[in-house]
Amino acid sequence: MTTRLWWVRPESFQATPAALALLDTEERQQHQRYIPPAKRHEYLVTRVLVRTVLGKMLGLPPATLHFVKNEWGRPALAPGLLSANIHFNVSHTDGLVVCLVSSEHEVGVDTELLSRAPTLLRLAPNVFASDELEALSALPEKKQAQRAVHLWTLKESYIKARGMGLSIPLDSFAFRFDQSNIILELANPLEDDQTCWEFETHQLGSHIISATLSLYGQKKQVESRINIAEFTSRG
Repeated sequence: MTTRLWWVRPESFQATPAALALLDTEERQQHQRYIPPAKRHEYLVTRVLVRTVLGKMLGLPPATLHFVKNEWGRPALAPGLLSANIHFNVSHTDGLVVCLVSSEHEVGVDTELLSRAPTLLRLAPNVFASDELEALSALPEKKQAQRAVHLWTLKESYIKARGMGLSIPLDSFAFRFDQSNIILELANPLEDDQTCWEFETHQLGSHIISATLSLYGQKKQVESRINIAEFTSRG
């Protein structure tokens, strides 16, 4: 299958009784914990997106899916549901929810608004590697903002693909941009094979989306591996 990135804008999705019925008991409780209505709706959209997409891939009703988490909190389908390897990862920010799914690659995805750039630039000395900071400072001021969002989302997508989250320090690895190529550089290459990952970034309106794909046992390729599709309430 082609690795696919599904996206949906929460404001275009209706919180119907049918949508709420897809959530399990734990998800309904979590949904109610969100006080701001926008965040509550964003959570509902995220869970419906994940359940609908994965249910279609598995040929199962979305409401019957069960999930587990690893020791770092990364969610996955419960082992008993898997008839084939299906990997997925989700990300959400104001105005956008995305879900990356694949039967070929371990994946990670992150999205962020371009308007978050000033905040990320202030955080840069604490979260970016020294090589990234040097390359960032060499850019014209107008390009620094976009680069900061690219770096942040790439870093988040990589640690999510590794399944270890922030247990991997964000300044322990760096991304280098060589024309159209995005190259991972590790401070300690023994901890991972930096050649076995592929990265893509996409801009969707005012959002940047970065995706990480594991290539262990596979070859790199020039063309994009990811098919991007809009998700609607009809699935």
